[in-house]
Amino acid sequence: MRNIRLIVAYDGGNYLGWQKTAMGPSIEDELQRVLQQVLQHPVTLQAASRTDAGVHARGQVVNFFTENSVDLNKLMLSVNSLLPDAIKVMLCTEADSRFHPTIDAKRKQYRYYICLGPAQYPEYRHFSWHCPYPLDRQTMEHAKEQLIGEHDFSAFCNVKKNESYENLYRKLERIAVEDLPDNRLCIIVEGEAFLYKMVRNIVGTLVYVGRGKISLKKIGSIIENKDRTEAGMTAPAHGLTLHHVDYETATPQPEQK
Repeated sequence: MRNIRLIVAYDGGNYLGWQKTAMGPSIEDELQRVLQQVLQHPVTLQAASRTDAGVHARGQVVNFFTENSVDLNKLMLSVNSLLPDAIKVMLCTEADSRFHPTIDAKRKQYRYYICLGPAQYPEYRHFSWHCPYPLDRQTMEHAKEQLIGEHDFSAFCNVKKNESYENLYRKLERIAVEDLPDNRLCIIVEGEAFLYKMVRNIVGTLVYVGRGKISLKKIGSIIENKDRTEAGMTAPAHGLTLHHVDYETATPQPEQK
């Protein structure tokens, strides 16, 4: 039995997230359908991250098992020819039989894109949040330093129907705010695991701090009080991209210019 590992990229704008749902189209649905069509047998997919509706990915890691001896380059070409334009397999390799993209993940990096100023270039409209307000970058930098480390992130977790967490502690390894061309910002968030909408709530809170809607002095009490209503808004889904996932053993990555 071969354990096949995929690096998948997608524009999540027209999908209800990675995971299959009866409510509408999902990334998992589309990829599973095409793989089963090509391989001619049932396929079960596991993914590193269950990205939410509207969220994008450049480096989603997925695996499945097959006894088919198909050449992996040919498999990738066949699958991509049948997938919608918004979903593509960027790399297809054979992994160790014990590899699991969720359990073995050591670090996930998300990138959130924000466009500042009175207007944003239309080419960015599906992939960045237009925030036409001045932001105090220095205050945002101080705020994000207070979020780095291991905390109970209850105040940054939305309640998900029919799902509960035994442990609301998570460890944020890195938050960075970087300037991009065209008056844009990228907020990079790295950690081993995240709560529901945690990254978007962190971004929304940093933006509120930058706008002066939340005082820098309140960040510590927001964490301590564990009250979602004290933190900032949930930033829109379309600004968020799962950039890559790291593992204990280095995994092959698509070529990037």
